[in-house]
Amino acid sequence: MKAIILAAWYGTRMLPFTKTIPKEMLPVGTKPVIHYIVEWLSKAGITDIIMVVSQAKQSLEDYFDKNYELEQILEKKWKLTQLEAIREPQRLANITFVRQFEQKWTWHAILQAAPRVGNDDAMVVYGDSIYHPWIFSWIMDVYNQKKWSVMALTEVPYEDVSKYGVAQIQDWRITDYIEKPKPEEAPSNLISYSPYIVPPRFFEDVATTQADAQSWEIYPRPALKNVMVNDNVYPFISDLPIRDTWNIDSRMQANAAYKDIEASFL
Repeated sequence: MKAIILAAWYGTRMLPFTKTIPKEMLPVGTKPVIHYIVEWLSKAGITDIIMVVSQAKQSLEDYFDKNYELEQILEKKWKLTQLEAIREPQRLANITFVRQFEQKWTWHAILQAAPRVGNDDAMVVYGDSIYHPWIFSWIMDVYNQKKWSVMALTEVPYEDVSKYGVAQIQDWRITDYIEKPKPEEAPSNLISYSPYIVPPRFFEDVATTQADAQSWEIYPRPALKNVMVNDNVYPFISDLPIRDTWNIDSRMQANAAYKDIEASFL
C-alpha cells in the first residue's frame, strides 16, 4: 500500500501568506499541517508516500530533507530537543516528490503520481487538512479485512450536496458517485472526502477520461464506476472531525484544538 498526498494547489484562500509559504507548511500548533499527515500515515503502516507538489512548493521537500549545517550547529550547542525535532520528519516515511506542472485540479494531480504507484493500491489524501489521527488506521483495518477499495464518506445537509461528490449506496457497497448533483437529484447526502483507497486500474481509467471543456477538471465518475463494477467499494461512513486548513476560520479552529490533536495518540 502506498499513499498519494496532494499538495500542489496555489492556496489562494490564504493569501498573502501562501504567496511564498505553501499552505501545507502553515503551522497548526507546533508543526506544519503536512507533518501531521505524514506522521499519522506512518503510524497506520503506510511509509511509502508520493507527494504531488508544484514548483512553488520546494519548502515541502526541504522540510523532509536533511539540513546538515543546522544539525551540526544544534549538536555543538547541545540543543538536543531542537535537533530531534528537525530530524523527526526525515524518519517518518520514504517520500518521493512529483511535480504537477499545470494546476488542473485533483484528478490530474493524482495522475502525476500514478507511475510511482505501479501495481499497488493507493490511499489518496489531501495535504491541507487535519484529519482525526486514527482515520488512516481505521480505513486500513477495513481495507485489510475486506480486501476492497474504500471511500470515506460523511453526511452534509441536503442543501449542500451540490458542492461535493455524492455517493449512492446499496447493500454496503458504493454503486455510484455523482459530482455536484442538485439536491433533488442526489442519491444521498453522503459526500466523499479523502482519504480513500483505489486499485491500480483506477489510474488507467482516469488517464483516459476527458477533462471538462470549461473547468479543465477531470471528473472521476467514469473511473470510479469501472472500479465499482469490477471491485467492491466499501463506504467508510464517519462523523470524525476533519479540519480543512485552507481558509482562515478553519485554520483558527484547528489551532485552537491542536493540543487535543497532538494528544490523540497518547
